[in-house]
Amino acid sequence: MFQFFLIMFFLSSSILLSKDFFLNPIVKQGKNLSNKKSFQIAKNTEDFGDEDEDDEEISASTVSNKSSKTTKGSKQPSIPTTSNEWKQIGTEIDPAKRKQLIEQGIATLRSLEEKNTPSSIKQISRYLLNYPIPEVRAEAANILGKLGKGTKALHKAIDTDGYEVRQEAYKAIERIGARASLKYFIKGTQSTDPEIRIASYKGLGKTRSSIGRDIILKTGISSQEPNIVSASLIGLGYYSRKEDIEIFKKFLQSEVTEHKAGAIQGLGVSKLPGTISLLLFTLESNPNMEPEVIHAISQKKTLAGTLTLIKLLQATKNENYQAIIQKELYLRKAFGNYAIVKTNTASIRKYSRASANKVGILKKGEVARIKKVTEKLFKAKMNGEILEDRYYLVQAVNENEISKKQIIEGWVFGPKINIINLTNPAKTVVSRSTKPIKGKEVENFMDEDSEDEASSTDPEINNPPPVKKETGEEFYDEDEDE
Repeated sequence: MFQFFLIMFFLSSSILLSKDFFLNPIVKQGKNLSNKKSFQIAKNTEDFGDEDEDDEEISASTVSNKSSKTTKGSKQPSIPTTSNEWKQIGTEIDPAKRKQLIEQGIATLRSLEEKNTPSSIKQISRYLLNYPIPEVRAEAANILGKLGKGTKALHKAIDTDGYEVRQEAYKAIERIGARASLKYFIKGTQSTDPEIRIASYKGLGKTRSSIGRDIILKTGISSQEPNIVSASLIGLGYYSRKEDIEIFKKFLQSEVTEHKAGAIQGLGVSKLPGTISLLLFTLESNPNMEPEVIHAISQKKTLAGTLTLIKLLQATKNENYQAIIQKELYLRKAFGNYAIVKTNTASIRKYSRASANKVGILKKGEVARIKKVTEKLFKAKMNGEILEDRYYLVQAVNENEISKKQIIEGWVFGPKINIINLTNPAKTVVSRSTKPIKGKEVENFMDEDSEDEASSTDPEINNPPPVKKETGEEFYDEDEDE
């Protein structure tokens, strides 16, 4: 019996020991998990109330640490103290501050533009490359283009800057038209930006390079975009090649307005003889292109261009166009006396008499510049009437191909012309009288190509031989123009 109880005791003890052995790790693990969970809850509860404060401290310290890190050789941005300096600006800019920076930058650029000195050009170039606001950088590029300077800075802006600034930089180098910009023009013809392509095709013409001409002929005038064709025709005009005249005539017949406008402007920049006559013929068949023709002729800074502008001034009825022409004449300082033909035709003769050889013929409405007037009076028969007047030495555009020169010079009989005096193109006074012009030879008002003017040193022209009179009867030269 005793043995039975002893055996039972040992068995129960072993069972209890084994149970504790298996349960203790679970209990201990559970206690650890509960302790961890309670610790996390407690920690989260403590941190919740200070979350914003901790975040602010962390972000501030992070920014401080980041801003304190500098690479070798780097410089801290300086804070501007004058209007000529600027500071680095982040991606977020206060609208009011941005507007202020734009106004200050453009005002400074305007001041530098007026100075137009080597120092001011350098400062404008710095604005182009460093100013933080793109609108101001674009305006800097525009100003350099108008001044015709800063090509290197403009090239750098094209290489490094973005959309708006690159557009203005391309337009600027197109205005300048330097040969150094050739590679930029070639690259620009492949741009996806139409403004850059337009500027590039025009610029290629200004470089007058053979590769530029090839690109214009192969890809420019064959483009499907009318504006690109127009720009290419303008560029082609700068080459002034005789074989290109047929190309211009072809596009003048086009139904596309941009094609016509480009051909007209191309003829305007061309130095080929006969382009003015072609422009006037285009105006007769396309009256709606009058402003384009006026602009094209304004590009010709020669006596022929001036005389044609005066002719258009007398012919046009549009006050706006008259104002444009008057402004151009004022800029040219085209002051002096001019003759406007009032008869159907007026012969320009080698000498101041009706029997002298003709050097040209002027039609009604055409304009010539008066250089001299004879002191003596002459009589000539016109339409059965004997008229007495002086002869006027004039210079006129040659349109009749009697002479190969673009400008011809000779004498015109007074009754065939009206005289106008341009003292100020804004207040042009037209005189219908044919009274002689007082004073000596009219001064030249502009530089002209020597090949465009007939020589006036011929003693027979300056001092024509006297008209022989027959004795025993009164004799008059008969003018055959009427």
